[in-house]
Amino acid sequence: MVTIGYLPNYQNGLGETIIQGYYMHQGVGMWFMTFTLGLTYYYLPSSLNKPIYSYSLGVLAFWTQMLFYTMIGTHHFVFSPLPWWLQTVAIVFSMGMFIPVVAGTTNFLMTMKGSWNQISKSYVLPFFLVGVVFYFVGSSQGSFQAFRFTNYVWHFTDFNVAHSHMTMYGIISFLLWASIYAILPKITGREPKQLFVGVHFWMAFIGLFAYMISMMTGGTLKGLSWIEGNSFIESVILMKQYWVWRAIGGSLMFLSHLMFAYNFYVMAKMNRVKESIQKVSPQTVTA
Repeated sequence: MVTIGYLPNYQNGLGETIIQGYYMHQGVGMWFMTFTLGLTYYYLPSSLNKPIYSYSLGVLAFWTQMLFYTMIGTHHFVFSPLPWWLQTVAIVFSMGMFIPVVAGTTNFLMTMKGSWNQISKSYVLPFFLVGVVFYFVGSSQGSFQAFRFTNYVWHFTDFNVAHSHMTMYGIISFLLWASIYAILPKITGREPKQLFVGVHFWMAFIGLFAYMISMMTGGTLKGLSWIEGNSFIESVILMKQYWVWRAIGGSLMFLSHLMFAYNFYVMAKMNRVKESIQKVSPQTVTA
């Protein structure tokens, strides 16, 4: 897709739309999602001090994702003037994505089974749990959203904005945060304060939830307004209160990033006093 995306013959009209759709999903599913899930397969069992539940489910999830994710690029352009067969292919492969999503989610949750009491005592596991839950909910929603009868309502509305944040933020960001909180203290020997990690977690989670629910609700009402034949400006006025909640949620998410930046600094900064002591050789001390 990168090669085709740079060929000028494909950058005209509908060809450009198709390239954008496939390029977008290759970036999400074949880059961000794969390496983030790979981190989860390593750091989740490590954090729980137990093996992954099933290697077979992991293999199934990986190869079915490689198979089905490659062809879903146009499921956001259903009812657009793209070839009907191309839209249908995207819908069919979107349904196939239930296989890796269910397999991966089952693998992660079964790995966490029996360790739920550790979640309240850990600043790593809550991020993993939210990421895994959103992996199932967000990915499943994407598959259901690919149907033509759901696209009829949500097509080109703010609902798609909510879906994008549920996946890229709810899955990718939370799993990355969990992995960073899991490995960085082991490298540097410095742990952030539990309170500050909790502040980061809850501001990010509540902010995302407010952002997501407001855009889903408003996007659905906007789609129904268009179906009823109302003017576009009416749908803009309709969205006003939902955009306010979007701003509130986005602000909380932004503040959570500042909190994470501070936590990262605490974990990553070098202890100069400790380093200077370690650099003193035994011969120097004896002398």
